[in-house]
Amino acid sequence: MKKFTSALQAAVKDGGGQLQHGDFAHQFLIQPGDPEVEVDRSRVVWRLDQAKASEVIADLIALGDGGRPGHQYVDISSPADTLVLSCDEYVGQS
Repeated sequence: MKKFTSALQAAVKDGGGQLQHGDFAHQFLIQPGDPEVEVDRSRVVWRLDQAKASEVIADLIALGDGGRPGHQYVDISSPADTLVLSCDEYVGQS
């Protein structure tokens, strides 16, 4: 989660960025407009404005510093109304 948070922080500073995790890519686009998350087989495109990106960063830091499983809710517009950020809640479950 720290790498993801750092990549999003850099994207806020630079206006965009990317994080590669194995064969999967996260692309961050920091721009005005409704917050959206687009998911397909090999990538996630995060379209967030400055305020929403800062909210996600704060939520991720809180989850990482919590020392236990947890989640945070983030209002977005697509593909659903709510994004759930989760840390260690579903590890090992089938």
